Amino acid sequence: MKKMKALLFIPLISALGLTACSSNSSTPATTNSSAAPAATVGAKSEEKVSIRFAWWGDGKRHEKYNAIADMYEKQHPNVKIVREFGAFNDYWDKMATQTAGGNMPDVVGMHATYVADYARRNTLLDLGTFVQDGTINLKDFPEAVQEAGKVNGKTFMVAQGVTMTGWEYNTAMFDKLGVKYPDYNWTWDDFTAKVTEIQKAIKEPGVWASGDNSNDITGLQVFARQRGKDLFTAEGKLGVNKEDIVAWFSIWDKLRKIKAIPDAATTEQYLTVSLDQGLFVKGKLALTVFPFNQIPLYQNYIKDGEVRSVRRPTDPNGKEGEFVEGAYLAVSANSKQAKAAASFIDFFVNNEEAEKVFKLEQGALGSTKGNETIKPLLSPAEQRTTEAIQTSLKTAGQLPLPPAGQGAVRTLLTETAQSVAFGKSTVDQGAKDFIDKATTILNK
Repeated sequence: MKKMKALLFIPLISALGLTACSSNSSTPATTNSSAAPAATVGAKSEEKVSIRFAWWGDGKRHEKYNAIADMYEKQHPNVKIVREFGAFNDYWDKMATQTAGGNMPDVVGMHATYVADYARRNTLLDLGTFVQDGTINLKDFPEAVQEAGKVNGKTFMVAQGVTMTGWEYNTAMFDKLGVKYPDYNWTWDDFTAKVTEIQKAIKEPGVWASGDNSNDITGLQVFARQRGKDLFTAEGKLGVNKEDIVAWFSIWDKLRKIKAIPDAATTEQYLTVSLDQGLFVKGKLALTVFPFNQIPLYQNYIKDGEVRSVRRPTDPNGKEGEFVEGAYLAVSANSKQAKAAASFIDFFVNNEEAEKVFKLEQGALGSTKGNETIKPLLSPAEQRTTEAIQTSLKTAGQLPLPPAGQGAVRTLLTETAQSVAFGKSTVDQGAKDFIDKATTILNK
């Protein structure tokens, strides 16, 4: 459970320094004439400027980020991008240490889940001035995408890639079972009916209609918003009550009883396996949940059928619950090269050649214009990704800003969901335990 372990460091996350190499590239090749020209990135055109740029990811991502940094250096001969990068868990652990020591890199990869805590700790720079003067051009960024980068009305980060999490399925499996594909705008009743229909059509053991997502904190956040609440309040307290959690656990408990989702032991066994070893890729699940930007990744391993997506089930009597997720770039509040850092961010998200390199690395581009630029370069699976994200942006709101204790609450949800799944707790007792313990965590 590496991912979950990393989330326990959320309170400290602030700007892990990932290093990269260097090269060159100039001001963002955009039509924005007010963007900072190469000669003004430093105090003087001949002045040598060094900015540290940190991000997380795998080897393929490092190649892309390094290529973009190289392009920037080429256009800005006086700027050197010192690069710091690492795996997800290591990145956030290192960032916690660097933040505590006042040694955050100038430009940092940031996540929508973490930005609020960093902003509240005054470790991130308000980028509003650079947006206003044109150093960072956001005119082609949808309002929902711009809002996702704000905390208390101030812009603290700019979207590299945006995504939403939804349900995915493989058309080949549905065709084999003789079941119609789910409707994009399905409700929770539709979801339950479809899962039941699929399970009745499955004839072989060890195959299920859906994954068990009772431990999915993002799903719970969406569910709470549909009920007119937020999992976490603006004050950093718990925003749901026992009845809300009972309703959430009950959805999965009913499906578990009809064996439409995996048993508790199987769910636990596959909780931390790699993508290619998961139940969905192995053809053991008809429906699963993951961010839309991962559709091409799954499609790489699934040769029979298309990986397609639908939104999370809705509540026809409730509100829209989805919110914008994704990866962003921010600037350290202590950066001595804030102008150059802002210029680099603008280049990263607006330069056409940089966009062509980045493509859908972390979701659809923040810029609508950028998405049109890269569209001819996309595979069918990548095009399905952008279509799903662009469609969801029409209804998605801003991410509910999580408090410092959200990592512990996330772990608690997983532990409580497992307790209910294994039959160690009833739905009612599990819900009570979650509320009591989550309240204690957030009240510290």
